[in-house]
Amino acid sequence: MANKKIGRRQFIKTTGAAGIGAVGIFGSPFKVRRAAAAQKRSIPKDPIKLATVGFLTGAAAAPFGIPGNNAYRMLADRINKEGGISGRKIKLTSYDEAGGVDAQVKLCRKLILGEKVDVILGYISSADCKAVLPLSDELGGLIMAYDCGTHVLMEGDKSPYKVPKYTLGFRTKAHLGIDNIGLAFMIRKYLPDIKAIAGINPDYAWGRDSWLIFETAMKKLMPHVKVVGTWWPPLFTTDFTAHISALMGAKPDIVHSALWGGDSVTFTKQAMGMGFFEKSRMAFSRGEPYPQEVGRDYPEEQLICCAGTHYFLYPPHDKWPLNKWFVEEYHKRYGKYPTYPCYHAYQAMYTYKNAVEKAGTLVGGWPTIEEISKAAVGLSIQTPSGHLMIREDHNGIEDVLLGFSKRVPEFPFPILDPKRMEVFPAHVVNAPVGIRTVDWINSWKV
Repeated sequence: MANKKIGRRQFIKTTGAAGIGAVGIFGSPFKVRRAAAAQKRSIPKDPIKLATVGFLTGAAAAPFGIPGNNAYRMLADRINKEGGISGRKIKLTSYDEAGGVDAQVKLCRKLILGEKVDVILGYISSADCKAVLPLSDELGGLIMAYDCGTHVLMEGDKSPYKVPKYTLGFRTKAHLGIDNIGLAFMIRKYLPDIKAIAGINPDYAWGRDSWLIFETAMKKLMPHVKVVGTWWPPLFTTDFTAHISALMGAKPDIVHSALWGGDSVTFTKQAMGMGFFEKSRMAFSRGEPYPQEVGRDYPEEQLICCAGTHYFLYPPHDKWPLNKWFVEEYHKRYGKYPTYPCYHAYQAMYTYKNAVEKAGTLVGGWPTIEEISKAAVGLSIQTPSGHLMIREDHNGIEDVLLGFSKRVPEFPFPILDPKRMEVFPAHVVNAPVGIRTVDWINSWKV
């Protein structure tokens, strides 16, 4: 019997098509069964309820919230014309972020529990994000923070920290580490002889955290530079003249600032009137929108960060057609060039779209919120400003673009000087997963 040959049919008959009675490598019997076909899910016929939240009134609206909302609407139109997301059209409803943290917490609860939206794309204020994002898991709603920048949003109190911090909460962009680390590298390269710095930043999480990261990076990269003062005006200050006088008296070579929205425009105009820019220069961590807001009189030689590689002239249109389309379409609709809030809106919208389509392919129909969340991790998507990747800590990571303001005849406002633009790659300006940004900077060997 041991030497008897077994034919193919006899072998199949003996073992069985499903392998019943087979013996594993350790001698224990196991069963191999045919995989059951995945049950195909239906695609709902009703539209996707997509809520966007940003400043639509107040000082932050014109230079910030409205451009972002304009981009959301432009992109929703494009996606709907192309057939929607997995066959479902988008029903986009915009909400105002004005009113403070308590108002945003109430609105978030209403949107998830009452309106039963599919996803919230929103939030500019870091304070709002810190209050709202924990509600994603508490209420079981998908929230993709599109702009708020504080690094502590996804970080724990010490390294290593738990990853991810939230199951259903994401930030579809890099945090403020890239802005302020990029500024420090830029200063070391182009302004190596400076001796004194100062800071003027809004007195809440965004401003305090921005200065912390900038100061920590500067101490590592340029330890000889002295801090001659820090000022903390309240958010939405309308009169900066006392702060500007104090800054001029401190005589810094360069002043770091995370002022944004109307605050940045107001400060710049008042500083211009007081002759501040004849004595010092600014290093704006999110300064990209404001030359266009102020116009041709915006001062030259100011150091400006683009909150990523988000710029209407970069990547170059002949090298990156998606940016060409984005800039031309936005300008055609709204008569202005897109600023970085517009690019952030694209990242949020298309992170959601790609995550839904990826999850839908895997499950054979419309995915659950949890399945969309899992699919978002590890995404790498093409955007007008390059590639965005969503890491396992639910943060986006990006390169960062910086430059110096310069007047040119082609535009009615200063642009970034093409000869002094720098892109610092993502691994240089983003802390590794699980490591706090401050701890990472302090570990540098320079």
